Amino acid sequence: MNVTEELKSVTRTRKLVNSMLWVIVTGAVFYSLMTSTPLVSAHSQWHWSGWALGVLTDAAFILSISADAVLSRHGLSGGKWPAVFRWVTGLASLFLNTWSSVAERDGVGVAIHAISPAILICAAEVAPIYRRRFRDLETTLLALVTEEKVTRAVTPKKVTRNKEKEVTVTPLVTEKGVTAEEGSVTPESGALKAELSSTKKGIKDAFLQGLSATEAAKKVGKSRPYVSRIYKEIKEELELTA
Repeated sequence: MNVTEELKSVTRTRKLVNSMLWVIVTGAVFYSLMTSTPLVSAHSQWHWSGWALGVLTDAAFILSISADAVLSRHGLSGGKWPAVFRWVTGLASLFLNTWSSVAERDGVGVAIHAISPAILICAAEVAPIYRRRFRDLETTLLALVTEEKVTRAVTPKKVTRNKEKEVTVTPLVTEKGVTAEEGSVTPESGALKAELSSTKKGIKDAFLQGLSATEAAKKVGKSRPYVSRIYKEIKEELELTA
């Protein structure tokens, strides 16, 4: 599995889900205003104000969805009262949309006018779950992508000097802390390869843990200039592949 492509796919799907939610909300609000305004106007002293209650109800619903969108991005749940608030506003919208048909004993009308509020209520309940799950998945994939990029940055690269021979270039640290290129200074041995591999892994792990170059140098037992240079290469790799 290509982790980077999977992360992009998940991000696109999350954005699509969020966009579709607002399409549903917009459509439901528009339909609710058309349906509820005549009912409220018939029971109001000022007939022109029939739209006000529908707008108030829908605005409350949008407030709830917007607040939950922000909380979900950070993996938080609003708790019991926000859920109660969503249901109260959703049921209020259901009442405003269906009562005219209920009063006329029109079962088909009740069913038709209940569809929009019902979809809105369900969307409001399922959207936070989707958002939190997508956030958790993106966080996991992003950590894998970062680790993959860091591993690529600290992995020795093969440089072709001629058609017959390939030389692996790996940063080495001399006794004085001066860096040189492996293959051009001393021949590799099995022990040296193991030491370099262990050092690279230690630096990669320190970077992923958020340690400073100084802390990483103490941890892996290498000079700070060497660790700082590897950190710089890692950061450049992350910037290039972001």
